[in-house]
Amino acid sequence: MLTMTACGTISPPLQTTTETTTATAESVLDSAASSEAESTVDEEQVKSDTFMAEFFDSNISFADVSEIVTESLKGSNGGGSIEVMCIDLSKSSLSYDMEYILENFGDHYFRQTAAQMNGITEDDFVSDYRMTSSVVSKGKYQRYASVQKTDGMASQFGYTETYAVLSENKLTIVSGAFLSSDMMERQSFSQVMGQFRECVGG
Repeated sequence: MLTMTACGTISPPLQTTTETTTATAESVLDSAASSEAESTVDEEQVKSDTFMAEFFDSNISFADVSEIVTESLKGSNGGGSIEVMCIDLSKSSLSYDMEYILENFGDHYFRQTAAQMNGITEDDFVSDYRMTSSVVSKGKYQRYASVQKTDGMASQFGYTETYAVLSENKLTIVSGAFLSSDMMERQSFSQVMGQFRECVGG
């Protein structure tokens, strides 16, 4: 049975940057082709990083989310956390459309949340779903992934999800990750995330 205890610390996401460099011996033609592909990926990453830097450097403010507090979740075989944040963008003067803000901030926050599961990488995801939708006045972002990892001795089951709603210049984010040796606790956690989605307009 999954039990929950709550604490009230809500803070903006940590900003970390990692760089990976790989060197391989390739023919000149293969090298030129891969350089072009890497250049496109690097260009997209630079755009995304620029957006994130502008986002946090703009005139945003964090709204009170005391009604939806940070939950620290402990099960008998694992644990995790759920973070809730509401950002007022009305004075930010960001020149990006709703979908771009949702996709970039959502992906950024999802990666940070997933990284909280120690010893888990994207290769351990057995499912990975991502969706962005928007109408004239409201946009939604959702991304979730399930984890199943076995090392021969023990199994780990995990779930991570980020859900964001942008409406009336307010960006509300619910993001959580849970890791356990019990598959049923993972299912309970995904149900709790569903309740939080309903709270923020899912």
